[in-house]
Amino acid sequence: MDTLIPTRIELARPLPPLTYLAPAGLQPGMRVEVRLRSGRTLGVVLGPDPAPPAVKLRPVDKVLDPFPLLPPRLWDLLDFAGRYYGCGLAHLLPLCLPQAVVADWETPLASGQRLCDLRDAGDWAGLAQAGAAWGAGTLDLPTLFHRRGLRGAGVTEVRRTPAPHPPRVTPSQAKVLLALEGAGGAMLEAELLDACAVGPGVLANLVKQGVVERVKRLDLMSQRREEGPDRTVVLNEEQRRAVGAVDLDGFSATLLYGITGSGKTEVYLELAGRVLARGRRVLWLVPEIGLTPRLLARLEARFPGKVAVGHAGLNATEKQADVLRLLQDEAPLFVGVRNAVLAPLKDIGLIIVDEEQEGSYKSEEHPRINARDLAVKRAHLEGCPVVLGSATPSLESWHAAHAGRYRLLRLTERPAGVTLPTVKVVDLRECYKEERRKVVFSPVLLKGMREALALGQQAMLLLNRRGFENFWMCRACGKTFDCPHCALSLTYHKGAYRLRCHLCGYETAPPEVCIHCGAEHLRGVGEGTEQIEDQLRELFPGARILRLDRDTTTRRGSLEAGLLAAEAGEVDILVGTQMLAKGHTFPKLTLVGILNADMGLKIPDFRAAERTFQLLTQVAGRAGRAELSGRVLLQTYSPDHPAIVHAVAQNFEGFAAEELPYREALGYPPYAAMSLYRSEGDSPREAREPLRKLRIRLETVPGLRILGPLESPIAKVKDRYRMQLILKSASRGPLGEAMRAAPLEPGGPVTLDRDPLNFGV
Repeated sequence: MDTLIPTRIELARPLPPLTYLAPAGLQPGMRVEVRLRSGRTLGVVLGPDPAPPAVKLRPVDKVLDPFPLLPPRLWDLLDFAGRYYGCGLAHLLPLCLPQAVVADWETPLASGQRLCDLRDAGDWAGLAQAGAAWGAGTLDLPTLFHRRGLRGAGVTEVRRTPAPHPPRVTPSQAKVLLALEGAGGAMLEAELLDACAVGPGVLANLVKQGVVERVKRLDLMSQRREEGPDRTVVLNEEQRRAVGAVDLDGFSATLLYGITGSGKTEVYLELAGRVLARGRRVLWLVPEIGLTPRLLARLEARFPGKVAVGHAGLNATEKQADVLRLLQDEAPLFVGVRNAVLAPLKDIGLIIVDEEQEGSYKSEEHPRINARDLAVKRAHLEGCPVVLGSATPSLESWHAAHAGRYRLLRLTERPAGVTLPTVKVVDLRECYKEERRKVVFSPVLLKGMREALALGQQAMLLLNRRGFENFWMCRACGKTFDCPHCALSLTYHKGAYRLRCHLCGYETAPPEVCIHCGAEHLRGVGEGTEQIEDQLRELFPGARILRLDRDTTTRRGSLEAGLLAAEAGEVDILVGTQMLAKGHTFPKLTLVGILNADMGLKIPDFRAAERTFQLLTQVAGRAGRAELSGRVLLQTYSPDHPAIVHAVAQNFEGFAAEELPYREALGYPPYAAMSLYRSEGDSPREAREPLRKLRIRLETVPGLRILGPLESPIAKVKDRYRMQLILKSASRGPLGEAMRAAPLEPGGPVTLDRDPLNFGV
């Protein structure tokens, strides 16, 4: 019989931990189901409550986990992330363990008992011992995550039960039992029926006798990838030196700086192969779903049957399938996007962070983790190397390498026969003087596109703004058409004939007359990718044109299908936003046109120049990656800006040398640490007041510079006014002290973003 004690339970809700009655002996990290108001919700055990409230406590409804399911070092990482980013375990746990992944309490142990027998006897110590042995790999629990219900996605498996062999069986039943015994006691149902040439009725009779059981097993289904031939690449001298410089026997952080096309992936593959050969695991992070299809094909060819994957494009069943493979130690190499840094992978021997500078590694929603930084911390906890790779490293990582915290390795050569593209600046100011009007496609760009198409080659045009026109305005009164719910102008989408807000999703039909003054003098201003596609179809009617942006890739698999079509040469002109810029290789692509290279420089953010340089360098690197030479035409109104000048020269080190002194003089990262506190309200005053009170409390913390409360760059979103408070410090210590001195109320009006990347959202 269970002894119930007051236990702290944390819920993934904007609430502080609550106290419930739970069986004594539950370990921290175990999931339970509890009643909250009139419904049920998932909770995570924190431990006994030493000072329970003097009220009648509700018992937990159900204990879901027989023991904590995650590896011990991952619990340490979750504990660190919770303290550093100011979020609870219940908010972090779903990122690494989907809610639908639950253990089967009918799972038998070697003693003949089942997990539910220990639970019903209140033997939580015995369950803890079983969990420790399972986690260490000394106890095999092959049916731990089976589903007793046979409905839903997955494959059906037939297993022999401990029941004695029946005295009389038919020849068909004997075939089934012999096949199961020969296979170690379990086979997939379809394979079993096929091997024995019997019908499902034979199985049904054996199930009725209790001799076999049918259970559902989640398996890798739609993710199953065709194995292609492994392309063996001989590493050049630089790549061999880089591989040899990474010590696989302990923690180290390495920044692999390699120009676009220099073969960073080959270095990753060689290191991964060496770690897998040692019997350890590899965690491989990529910034975006679009980078995974081609990479997965290469990994599956190099390491067949060893690869699992996790990203937002998978359905719930696929996500569960690969998490189960990790929990059961069946996939030694895991590739994923941001949340994969918390994947339940055991005994990690190497962590790779590809394109480490990418902002998508930072979550803009609670919990606001940064996967790149957590990857370094996880490698430290695991005692393994982490390799951060990029052609345009973040200035934070570059500074860490020069300060001695990371080791810097360089790749400066492209493979034999492949040269860096030539980059030419097109000054749009001169084009305007010649044409006496705004120019979208400069004459030199149009000429280059015609030449590329005539030779059967591909061209790519990048414009980091979707839609047809950026905003609509009235020429009579000068006012723009803004979202009624956000402080943002509406973007015109011609295909849908809608004005849309890209923040809240509000949309409306374009008006016939000005809503402000009633005049009919309405016009759209600016170009988006939709308009560029429209104009290209008029200019090149015979060309196969593909537009890839957030509007055209909403359907599952559409982005991957478009990229594969482009790689196969089935597209003549690619048009898109920055999702085209990174990591892809298009063998026939020889011309890249960047239509408005300085668009990102107008954003009021100290990282604007860095982001512009990274984007231009990355997109320029798409040209000429095979045997064909590449050319980049960079159209700009600011040809003398350092970000443009150094991007033209593909000179990251020159850009860093010019940008870092500016950061140091103004006290910006990497020379300072920052925290951003945000508040929302129905009025500016309501949004400002909590931050004003917070500032008073924070002013007692030494070593802080406090800016604000200030209006957010986008002052209103979804009818909520937004204010922010910025904390700067020479080191991270005072920011942690600020969190302890002024803890935020869960679900309160103020939220925290530690090490913010985006100040406008």
